[in-house]
Amino acid sequence: MTLKFLRNKVVEVKARPEGDLVVSWRLTDDLFKAEVELIVQPPDLEIIEADARLERFIPLSCRDASEQIKKVEGVSIGSGLRKIVAGLLGGADGCAILVDAVLESSNAVILHFTRPGIEMGESTTDPDEKLVGLREMIKLNPRLVRSCIAFQDDSPIMKGLDI
Repeated sequence: MTLKFLRNKVVEVKARPEGDLVVSWRLTDDLFKAEVELIVQPPDLEIIEADARLERFIPLSCRDASEQIKKVEGVSIGSGLRKIVAGLLGGADGCAILVDAVLESSNAVILHFTRPGIEMGESTTDPDEKLVGLREMIKLNPRLVRSCIAFQDDSPIMKGLDI
């Protein structure tokens, strides 16, 4: 006997004219359907509104998902988010689906802001131009310094920078 199972997951980020971001996370498969919508407010990337709708064969731990998701309102997307979301929505009485939805939505928000810079850096094939671009990026975001091996004091990228 052959079993078939189909699952689709989509995450979209749309900017509103007033500056907020609307993040839609949807999961649909043969057994289950879930939708989570977050409204995120820059510059702190604070989740100011959160809604969830689950349909078809809802796990017992997720029966009150529309109430549980409200716990992430006021949380900012940034360091420690994984632990904060797991503490608020996960655990024995939590809903793992909501944890995944919020974390994947947060990744989409981060990608929304970083993608243009990555695309610009990838548009050039000249190594010297790439170095200049990386150095400018570090000047604009000094938190990158020593954040990974590429930005250590003795790396080629950091040579000549007084940071």
